Amino acid sequence: MPDVTARDLAAKLGISAAAVSMALNGKPGVSPETRSKVLAAAAELGYATPKSRQAEQQAKNILSFVIFTGIGVAEQTTFSNFVMRGAEAVAKDLGYRLLLHYFYADQPWDMQIKHIVNDACGVILLATDVTEPQRNLFIQYSDSISIPVVVVDNFLFSAYTDCVGNDNTYGVKSAVSYLIECGHRKIGYLRSKQRVVNFDDRELGVQLSLAEHKEMGLDPLQVIDVDISPDQAYRDVIAWLNAGNVPAAAFFAENDMLAATFIRALKECGYRVPDDVSVIGFDDVQICEMVEPPITTMQAFKERLGRVATTLLDFRIRSGDTLQTSPHSGLMKIALSLQLKERASVKKIG
Repeated sequence: MPDVTARDLAAKLGISAAAVSMALNGKPGVSPETRSKVLAAAAELGYATPKSRQAEQQAKNILSFVIFTGIGVAEQTTFSNFVMRGAEAVAKDLGYRLLLHYFYADQPWDMQIKHIVNDACGVILLATDVTEPQRNLFIQYSDSISIPVVVVDNFLFSAYTDCVGNDNTYGVKSAVSYLIECGHRKIGYLRSKQRVVNFDDRELGVQLSLAEHKEMGLDPLQVIDVDISPDQAYRDVIAWLNAGNVPAAAFFAENDMLAATFIRALKECGYRVPDDVSVIGFDDVQICEMVEPPITTMQAFKERLGRVATTLLDFRIRSGDTLQTSPHSGLMKIALSLQLKERASVKKIG
């Protein structure tokens, strides 16, 4: 595929190439709204900035890739590996080095932030685990961050800095609608006890799909609350089944690890998947093809998240923006769509 050029961006947006150039290079002469649209289009199309930066822009070439660890969601999946792979590919093309950091919610924040921003020219924060109180705490420390930050996988930050994530609500709405379209009327929901904003967005997607299909004679939603840890989630499901509960005919699990755990527990208790219970997951991580039957899921384009975030961060660096100044030049909130990945864990009726 040929490289995307500034002229391509101009054609897409219906503006002059000169306006695109001013927006990309942080120069005056374009409105904040136009600059915001240009940056969004550039990130979406994968526009790569020239490698020949001015000397002062190359003085620091380190990007900090930070994985926030709180309730354990980030640690229980391979999601972060793929996001980092995408970020690293673009960073290398643009002349940056990517350094991995883990940020621990239960350790002193000031020292960790100082370590992350030291010698870096920008930060990619994978914030899957961040809750709203933790977001507020992060903002309290933001005065000490004099470089741009792009947040991945958490839109709680969208009023403060650029964010790139999945459209969780629409993705789950599509997943549950798929179960209904396959003929299922008894829908279940395997829900994590530990809540983060992404899971809340996914729960909204479940409710929106059920509301959209309320005229189709659906049974009341069956919810099983389980721990985010696969081992404990397995024990939770086994206990629920051993208590005499009968699972609904088709379940949405909040992520693929929970879907795989659910299938394991169902089979242990004599249920056949998908003949007795259909299961659909979310993310499309490697576990989906390692279990029997392989898991139908909503495919998140994880590497693309990293690529878009790094491209956007590069724009902020070249424009001289910081965490404090970015809101004044138009923040980006980019939600990537997902697509259904059909495998063998969902039975089609009729």
